[in-house]
Amino acid sequence: MKKMCALVLALMLCCGLFAGCQQTPVASSAATDAVSQTQQKPAVEKQLKYVFLFIGDGMSYPQFQAAADYLGALAEDGDGILNGSQALNFMQFPVAGSANTYDSTSFCPDSASTATSISTGHKTHSGVINMDESKTVSYKTIAEQLKAQKNFKIGIVSSVNLNHATPAAFYAHQASRSSYYEISQELIASGFDYFGGGALLQPTGKEKDKTDIYQLAEEGGYKVIKTQAEAEALTAADGKAIVVAETLADSDAMSYANDRDQGEWALADYVKKGIEVLDNDTGFFMMVEGGKIDWACHANDAGSTIADTVALADAVDEALKFYEQHPDETLILVTGDHETGGLTIGYAGTDYDTYLDNLENQKISYAKYDSDYVTKYAE
Repeated sequence: MKKMCALVLALMLCCGLFAGCQQTPVASSAATDAVSQTQQKPAVEKQLKYVFLFIGDGMSYPQFQAAADYLGALAEDGDGILNGSQALNFMQFPVAGSANTYDSTSFCPDSASTATSISTGHKTHSGVINMDESKTVSYKTIAEQLKAQKNFKIGIVSSVNLNHATPAAFYAHQASRSSYYEISQELIASGFDYFGGGALLQPTGKEKDKTDIYQLAEEGGYKVIKTQAEAEALTAADGKAIVVAETLADSDAMSYANDRDQGEWALADYVKKGIEVLDNDTGFFMMVEGGKIDWACHANDAGSTIADTVALADAVDEALKFYEQHPDETLILVTGDHETGGLTIGYAGTDYDTYLDNLENQKISYAKYDSDYVTKYAE
């Protein structure tokens, strides 16, 4: 267990928080040291078997602190943000750390290179997935190694496209993150057990002249699910599965949290289903990406950034429920790959008042506003 913890933690190169992987404390005293080796009973450790890695794409301290402050502002009716902040679940984990997120290209990296660092421990150029700077050497990912060496079941979940940079960095090896069809081919070849979230980009290739990737997935032994009813009925007995959200929003990704219709699956639902189909006595690894935090930050959409950060915390809740049943065998890590948007909380022009409660009035994301209102206005 110690080696496994060290391996996973060594790959957590960005700001991150984690819980689990409990170990028996060892006493250190003169009396203890005097006890003969024959009289000491070795501590019994359970093998680490269940690993959750949550990645808030574009998320760093400002994003989750803003979400905590927002929840506090609503709970306290605006009665002081400092006193009213409500820490998200992963902000209360027993261990926290931070690191610089520069890559081989720049101090301002992208999701391909940073996810490569998280999944393999190697830096590379922006836009490159699990290959070195020469784009000739491929790196094995932690998910691939756990599959091959430990026979763990593997799950990949994302609120954006399943062949987008972050999820791809756990199963693909490409010189360009934009090679969506080739990445999808590697998704199928990975043999991973559960994929859930947004649709695959360019399913018939850039020129739309290739065999549909979903057909290839079915031929490769995957059950392809595109309705929520089918997803709800999915069980471990169904075998390998690719679950695509029935309701697809901008760029065929899942809906933003504040755009979801009542009853529409959130990120937490895909995690809950993932636990159901991956749970086994050998072990599993699940990577979960809150990808639309990044997209909202690119658009400087504070309301959607906060809503999707809270949605990520809701997904972490599902892992915590599982952890409570297996506390000595479960490791939960929550991290960000890089920060996006230069988010700040308050500034001198408003005397550092934030008016976070005003964001409660924002009911849709910038993307839905563009599609439902701006486009019609432009026409």
